[in-house]
Amino acid sequence: MNALSPLLSEYLQNNTLVCPVCHSRLTVATDRIICSSGDCRHSADPIPMIQGKIPVLVNFEESILNREALIATAGESLIPRSGNKYDAIKRIFWGRGKKTKINLQKFLAAVPKYPGKKSSVLIIGGGAIGNGASEMYNAKDIDVLSFDIYASPNTDFVADGHSLPVADNSIDAVWIQAVLEHVMYPPRVVAEIHRVLKQGGVVYAETPFQQHVHEGPYDFTRFTESGHRLLFKDFRLLDSGFLTGLGTVLQWNVRYAAWGLTRSRKVAIVVAMAFAWVRLFDHLVPESFNVDTASGVYFLGRKDAGHRFSDKDIIAHYKGFQRK
Repeated sequence: MNALSPLLSEYLQNNTLVCPVCHSRLTVATDRIICSSGDCRHSADPIPMIQGKIPVLVNFEESILNREALIATAGESLIPRSGNKYDAIKRIFWGRGKKTKINLQKFLAAVPKYPGKKSSVLIIGGGAIGNGASEMYNAKDIDVLSFDIYASPNTDFVADGHSLPVADNSIDAVWIQAVLEHVMYPPRVVAEIHRVLKQGGVVYAETPFQQHVHEGPYDFTRFTESGHRLLFKDFRLLDSGFLTGLGTVLQWNVRYAAWGLTRSRKVAIVVAMAFAWVRLFDHLVPESFNVDTASGVYFLGRKDAGHRFSDKDIIAHYKGFQRK
């Protein structure tokens, strides 16, 4: 299929991207993509395509996504999205992603490297470029393969993180930013990340703790810093902590209080902008206090066959203000 991007074609042909139903090799024909297994329904029913260039690699029997709706809307998002259109306004609430930028450099340094060959980075939930993550797309030694549950200029394919259409032990690194709160079963998604990563591969995740519901009915879960580490217990810890702290949480509260009182999202944004100064509290309290009051937390870890993590280890891991 000539409409496929060269990167997508490469990862289909080298069997990194596989059938979403049975994980068999996908065959790319002139006008369609089919499964190589004769026992799979996608051997006769081709993989759905959006705009003729974005494959929908979803096992619809195990997903809340609806095939007919995805195709009919050309992969339109389930909720209204602005993509990266309002990044300037978003930075008022979340900053410029300073800590994410620092963590991105740690992530890129930890990604396995190969002489003369690019490493593979899978972005889960990459419909929009995450705050502080733009430099990843400029890195010269990695291939960035991105997907989301909707089509966008940043997505190579559409998929559901609960069932990754990716071969076992085939990816060097996974980046999942502001996604795990929007999936129904975070442990399943993390288990899938562990499955597709090569030994020695790395994962980086950012997830909210003290944030109000956003994206309406598609917002399910929050994690403390310790809870987030426990979620990734099968990975060896490289780094973890908070992203933004008490001041950012206060600004979230101001914004939602104004929204509730005025019933206007636009007024709430203006009011919250006037209170942008409260984010200074992030820098006025101890870091350990911000761990306990964080707006968001992060985890950087490595898949390591020799890693072991017990229930007692999570108690010892606690980094908050209430340590004895």
